[in-house]
Amino acid sequence: MDECKEVIEKNGQIFALIFRKNSRPDGVNFLTPDDYTLQLGMIGHPKGRHIRDHIHNPGIHYKVDTTQEFLYIEKGKIKATIYDFGWNVIKEVILNEGDILLQVSGGHGFDVLEPCYLIEVKQGPFPGDKLMKFYKDDPQ
Repeated sequence: MDECKEVIEKNGQIFALIFRKNSRPDGVNFLTPDDYTLQLGMIGHPKGRHIRDHIHNPGIHYKVDTTQEFLYIEKGKIKATIYDFGWNVIKEVILNEGDILLQVSGGHGFDVLEPCYLIEVKQGPFPGDKLMKFYKDDPQ
């Protein structure tokens, strides 16, 4: 799977991971390290396979001290600009239908290049924009 993953980093710190549409494995493949607060897996199974019935342990509590964000490009095309914590551009990347962006740290902005439909997942509960986000064009 590593050949299908693009790592966006600066000075050894990972800011984002990109998985392209052609990143479609067989079986269960978790693509993020165990210590990430958002776990991303890709799972491919043939028809007829049974996945064991299970319940997730409600007694496990997680410490989440950062927001990681998953963005799936269901339709269209966007340009993602990935920033470090000082608003320095690390990389601009084009994301197409079927691509995935996992924002691990830092910030981002998007330009819509073609009409798009995006699916976003991040940790909750949501504390509101004023606590959750800092915008580049807001006075500090």
